[in-house]
Amino acid sequence: MIHEHALKERYLRDAIPIRLGNLASSIKRLGYFLIKKKYDTTVNQLLQECWLFSNWTAPEADFETKTELAALQFDLERWQNNFQAMNGSEAWREAINAACEQWSNRLLELSGLLKTGRSVLASV
Repeated sequence: MIHEHALKERYLRDAIPIRLGNLASSIKRLGYFLIKKKYDTTVNQLLQECWLFSNWTAPEADFETKTELAALQFDLERWQNNFQAMNGSEAWREAINAACEQWSNRLLELSGLLKTGRSVLASV
C-alpha cells in the first residue's frame, strides 16, 4: 500500500531533473518486476507509484516534458487496465518490459542528468 501523502511530500522536495530520474528508476523497476511473475503485488504498486510521480511532476515541467508525461500516464493506465487479463502472457510482459526500458531512457534524457552529470546535481 502506498502512503500517498508522505510519498508526495518527499517526492516534491526534489528538483524536476531528480524527480524525472526517480521516475525513470521506478519505471525500470516496473519492467524488471513484471518479468518476474511472482512480484505482481509489487507491479501493481509500481504502476500506481509511477502514475503518481508523473502526475506530480507534470505541473512544474516544461511543455515537452508535460507532453511525454501525459503519454506515459496513458501507457501506465493501459498497462494497469490490462494487467489482470494479460497477466499470464509472457509476450505481453516482455513487451511491457521493453516499453519500460524505452520510457526509462526517455525520462533520463528529459531530465538532463546524463548530459550534465554533476552540474545539475550541484545546482539543486
